[in-house]
Amino acid sequence: MKPINEQISSKFIAQARKLDQYTRILHQILPIECRNHVQIANIRQQNLMLITDSPVWTTRLRQLSPQILQFLRENTAEDGQIIHHVQISTRYQNNNVREQKALAEKNRLKPSISETTANLLSQSANSIDDQQLKEALLRVASHSTADNMTPTIDKQKKPE
Repeated sequence: MKPINEQISSKFIAQARKLDQYTRILHQILPIECRNHVQIANIRQQNLMLITDSPVWTTRLRQLSPQILQFLRENTAEDGQIIHHVQISTRYQNNNVREQKALAEKNRLKPSISETTANLLSQSANSIDDQQLKEALLRVASHSTADNMTPTIDKQKKPE
């Protein structure tokens, strides 16, 4: 079996190096906040193709495209390829926004308290006459880390 470096086309390696070079040059001119949101997708027929992760960054880069073109022309003249156009598009993530929010909500940590705290809250709730306060304390107590802990309301009134 051939080593991996012999299996990869030399044209592919040259294109990867060129994309890396242009990425480094692009990062020199881009504002810091933009750098993590843009990638160079390809360079073909004197077009630089950029991909962003949201329409906000696409708009921002379109505003910067004249400066990007000028900077690239000044800093890449020695490689013989002159970029005449910057094409910017948005590539959305695989999941849509609603799915991402649902997943984040599902994975969010649920509030919990220790079993001891839940027991103390339940005892306190059972000694309080105010029904709303009692129910609120029992709701908080229900966030216990103990699986089978279910606080209950003591129906007996304590003598006053």
